[in-house]
Order: sequence, then structure tokens, then C-alpha cells
Amino acid sequence: MHKRNRLLSSSCLLGALLTTACEAPAPSSPSAAPAAEAPAQAPASPPAASPPTDEAPSAPAAGNLGSTASGLTASNCRQLTTAKATASGDDGAGSVATNTQDDNLATRWSGLGKGSWLSLDLGTSQALGGATIAWHQGATRQNHFTLETSEDGTTFTQAYAATSALTADAQTYRFTATRKARYLRVTVNGNTVNDWASITEARACGDDTTTPTPTPPTAPTTDSGPALPRQPYLQSVGTTSALVAFRTGVSCTPFVRYGEGSDISRTATATAAGWQHAVKLSGLLPGRSYSYVVEACGSVTGVRRFQTATGPETTRVHFTAMGDFGTGGSLQSQVLQQLTPARAGEFLLTLGDNAYSSGTDAEFQSNMFKPMAALLREVPLFPTPGNHEYVTSTGKPYLDNFYLPANNPAKSERYYSFDWGPVHFVSLDSNCRSFTVSDCTTALQKTWLAQDLAATSRPWKVVFFHHPPWSSGEHLSSTAMRRDFAPLFEQYGVDLVLTGHDHNYERTKPMKGDAVAPAGTRGIPYLVVGSGGATLRPFPGSQPSWSAFRDNSNVGYLDVVVDGGTLTTKFISSTGAVRDSLTLTKTLPAAVAQPSGVSAMSVDAPAGPTYDPTRQPEFLRNQKPVPPADTMESVADEPEPATALEQQ
Repeated sequence: MHKRNRLLSSSCLLGALLTTACEAPAPSSPSAAPAAEAPAQAPASPPAASPPTDEAPSAPAAGNLGSTASGLTASNCRQLTTAKATASGDDGAGSVATNTQDDNLATRWSGLGKGSWLSLDLGTSQALGGATIAWHQGATRQNHFTLETSEDGTTFTQAYAATSALTADAQTYRFTATRKARYLRVTVNGNTVNDWASITEARACGDDTTTPTPTPPTAPTTDSGPALPRQPYLQSVGTTSALVAFRTGVSCTPFVRYGEGSDISRTATATAAGWQHAVKLSGLLPGRSYSYVVEACGSVTGVRRFQTATGPETTRVHFTAMGDFGTGGSLQSQVLQQLTPARAGEFLLTLGDNAYSSGTDAEFQSNMFKPMAALLREVPLFPTPGNHEYVTSTGKPYLDNFYLPANNPAKSERYYSFDWGPVHFVSLDSNCRSFTVSDCTTALQKTWLAQDLAATSRPWKVVFFHHPPWSSGEHLSSTAMRRDFAPLFEQYGVDLVLTGHDHNYERTKPMKGDAVAPAGTRGIPYLVVGSGGATLRPFPGSQPSWSAFRDNSNVGYLDVVVDGGTLTTKFISSTGAVRDSLTLTKTLPAAVAQPSGVSAMSVDAPAGPTYDPTRQPEFLRNQKPVPPADTMESVADEPEPATALEQQ
């Protein structure tokens, strides 16, 4: 049987254990102005700071650890005995960790700084079902917090994240499933008034067999708590797994609730505390719709959905592609108004120049992840790098921001392949032939590409990269890319090549070698889709005979549907008009062969960059706003090495 919740504004309600407090109740404290922002980490040694008026020192308490007749009551919690309470620090004036166990509401623990924590050691490993917390001044400020559990007191796993309710009542937070642990840690990431962490009483809750079986968690429809500096985006989505990447404003160990359909009862936890995360969802099924919610450092995102990759038995796939879009400007916005999650298909290919003008981390944040947040929360992204990404450290921010299949011998994320339904996709890095990059030379890519294309059993093959082998736009054709890779495309039956770089749309006739494929022979159409948002450029000359269609008046994206033996592309402008279309047909084998273990079946991405969990990384400190790259000058190209400029 559960005890009913009691108001905690009066210590007289706590019974005989608190008779001293009843005789001399603590005076109420006036509201205080917020304290100055503290470093966003759990301080090992708290700075010497005077508490604000609502954090006035409290008298040291006797401790009363181990009391089983606690006056702290709340529904749905079988309170466990705390053997020892510790904290990341305190105010230096008596508000210590043991105050949270003394059944005295006139005392508390207070620690300054976002990320301050209180840890309860239960003495032995036990089944934990949640926690009950009475927040100091809980009726006037809401605390952003996480609950974490640990067996050894060193490695903690997040179990709960939320913002406290505005109430003086003790609040019980139940985990979705029982956890075996010896330690329970409460990490407070500030509150709605200041950066102090202040807890009057706290208890771990045991697994209560009398508690009714909890109903499956209801997926929140809107974001709550502090806004994430970077909203979730989907990476390396395969048939059985997916990565949900995001950034947090404070260091913590977040988790993702997910499940098939509208269910979110499964949990995947980040492997370590930090500021940038890519949480792996595993045990998925091919071609199914999944819901997910991110809970991180007091932030809870509204539910979003995505689809896993389909297997080789599936004959249909719908996807979109665009390049030269990362401006954060007005033309990009026009395209995104048309390219909604509902219209984007199962995933999105990007064709380079993802972040103008120099591919810095700040530009990725301002010009790609921020304006595309709604799209990338639901549509898996498979990018390729452009020349603007190579302006900064030969593409390091690009590699740091994406989690891509490293399924080549060099284990490089610069080029990779993956399968989705009936199509085998290959992303090449056309910058590598112009820059000295040890894990991405032309020779390495050519050797790998031949092996990769030869091994796949998917009936359709699409290759995408940045510099176009055929173009009548400002840069003209990259004859170097054509010379190095077109023979392999032709030898291994590539059906379609997608590129960017020139800020226009152009489709060639079927090409073979250095000319239009002769009648009755097979050729490959090359499409330039550099119209995703950068300022469009004039064509320098008349339309060549090999160019089937070109447009430098409309921004837009490419919509592609493969259905059995038919592949159809449509260039859709920002107004929704279909400006160009292409249909390819082929006779498919009677039955699709099963995959042969080709490297593309692996979409596991290497772990991303690591940052000191106790020190806020540069990308969260003093990052100045990036102006949109909305002019011809702001998207102009840096000079490239001569090898990149070989043209016909």
C-alpha cells in the first residue's frame, strides 16, 4: 500500500523525528536574482562563492543516515536506506550532502554550477525503481536534472531525465524498468532561476512488487526542458540499426527511447558522458517505421519517426538528393519549404558543399543543422563532401559532424557505400585526388570501387560525389574525374551518377567514354544537382550537344523513385514544379540474389570525436553567429589544386 503524497512546506508534518524543527520553523527566504552562469560541468572542487539570498547557509545536520522511518513520504516509492551521501561540492556554508538524509526540511544540500551532482550509496547492489526528491524552493523554480545509476560508483548510466514540476511536494520519478545498482546519482543542470543545485531530501526507490505494472510510456509530442544546441539527426541507418546524433548544452550520459510504430518502450544509452553523442539503436527490422525520443540532461525531445533500410527482396525505394545547399540563406529556405519530411522519401543524399563558405563547425551548425533540423530529425542523411568542406583542415569538421559507414580498407568516412532496397549506393570523395589525404587517394578509391561494385548483387547502382565529370556550368567538366572513374562506372554497370559543384541543374544524354553513347549501346546519364540553395550562376556558353536539359533559373532538389525495372528522376523546383524528368528501364533477374557479404552491408560508423566531459568544448563556447551565405561572393570557391581544374 502506498502512502499519499504530503506537502513539504511544513516540517511539522514529518512527525516525531522533526520535533525540534516544529518548535522553531525556518523562516521563508525571499526570491533571489539568478546567480552568474557557472561552468557547465560538475566541479570537482566548488569555487568560493557567496550563495544568493535563496541559497542562504543552512545549519549542519546530524546526518541520520540509515533511517528507515523516514518522514519523507511520496506515493509510488518504497524508500531504500542510504549508507552514504556525497556530492560534487557544496556551498561551503553547511549545505552538505548528508543534509538530504536527515529528515529535516530546514536543511539541504546546495552546490553551485550546472552539472553539480548528489550521489546516494546504498551500500549494496539493489533493484532500483526510481527516486523521490524534495527540491529546495520547488514551488518557485523548476530543476533540469538527470538520474543515473552505477554498480561501482565510477561508471554511471542515465535512467531518467526531466524537469521538476513547480511544487513543494516530494516528487517520485519512476524508471521505465528496474535497474540493478548500488549508486543513484542526481545531476542538476541548473534551474529556471539560477545555476544552483539544491535538494532538501532525496531517496532511492526500490522495486515495489505492489506497484501496478506500469503502462508503456507515452511519447511526448513536443520538446521540453532546455533546448538542445543541436537537434537529433539520423546517421548510418541500415536494416537493423541506426544512429541518433545530437549535441547537449551540458555534459551528461543521455539515452534514447525508441520502438516500432508508436512504441518507445526500448532504451539505448550513450556509451559515455559528454557533449556530442551518437546513440546506436539496435535490434531493428528492415523497412519498418520507428519512433524515438531523446532524453538528455533535462531535455526531452518530442517524438519523431524514421524508416529503416529495406532489404534486397524489396523492389521499390524513394529518395531525394541535392547539392550546394548549405548557406543558411533565403534560397536554401525556399527549397526546404518544399522538401519537407513527408516529401523527402526514405533518405536524403547530399552532393557536397554542405556548409558555406569554409566548412567550419560553426558553419555546419548555422547553415546546415539549424535550418535543416526538422528534416534531419526524420530523414536519414547520407552526405558526400564538397570543395568548401576542404577549406577547413581538409574536411575535419565534416568528418567530426557525420557518422558514416567506414566500409573501405582504409576505414575512412570520406568514401563509403550502402544498400537500400534494390539499389547499391556509392559515395566517392572527389576532393581526394586534389588534396594530400592518406586515407583517400585516387588509387585507394579506384581499387575499392572496383571491388565494391563487382561484389554487390543489387540490380540498380547509383554513385554520387561533388565534382561533375560532365557539366556545361561555370566549372565545366572535371575530365580528371571522368578519366579516373567513368571506365569503372561503365565496366560495372552503374546506372546513374549524381554530382553538384556547379550552381545549376543539368542532365546529360547517356554518356560512354568521352561522348554520347552510340545508338543501341548502354550509356550513363550524369546529373548535376547543384541547385539546393547557393546563388545560381550563369552558364558560360551555349548548351552542348551532349546536354539533354539544363536550368540555372530555379533552385530545387532531385526526387528519385526506383520501382522494379524502372528508375525515374524528377527535378523539383522550390515552387513544386517538375522542371525535368528522366526514366531508365532495365530487365531485372527473375529473383533478386541474396547479398554476398559485400562491405556495404555494414553501416557501422566509427566512434565520433571525443571531448573532455568536464570541460565545455569550443563549439559551445563563444561561438559567434554565422551570417548566411546568401550572395555570389559568399559562395565563391577558394582556388583548388591544379589537378582539380582539368577540364574538357
